[in-house]
Amino acid sequence: MRVHIFERILFIWAIRHPASGYVQGINDLVTPFFVVFICEYIEAEEVDTVDVSSVPAEVLHNIEADTYWCMSKLLDGIQDNYTFAQPGIQMKVKMLQELVSRIDGKPAF
Repeated sequence: MRVHIFERILFIWAIRHPASGYVQGINDLVTPFFVVFICEYIEAEEVDTVDVSSVPAEVLHNIEADTYWCMSKLLDGIQDNYTFAQPGIQMKVKMLQELVSRIDGKPAF
């Protein structure tokens, strides 16, 4: 059941964001939100062993929606890292190179 929730979240996000679509690693951003929201309905010590199918469907739908919107809000701020040629990551690498250059006193790469 959890797999279907993640697939739907990622599929809908990819459809709503055609410039990026699905990029490897976005799924890793879903898991923490899912765990936080499902912990509201289970005992904390059960988080590693919970049978998601035992959680009522209505609760799972709410968890799925909350997870989607939180992940979307997070990705809104870093979407450039997940588009073609990854300009956000390229910019951060350049900034890091400049910082290292200033600290080391050597010219940038």
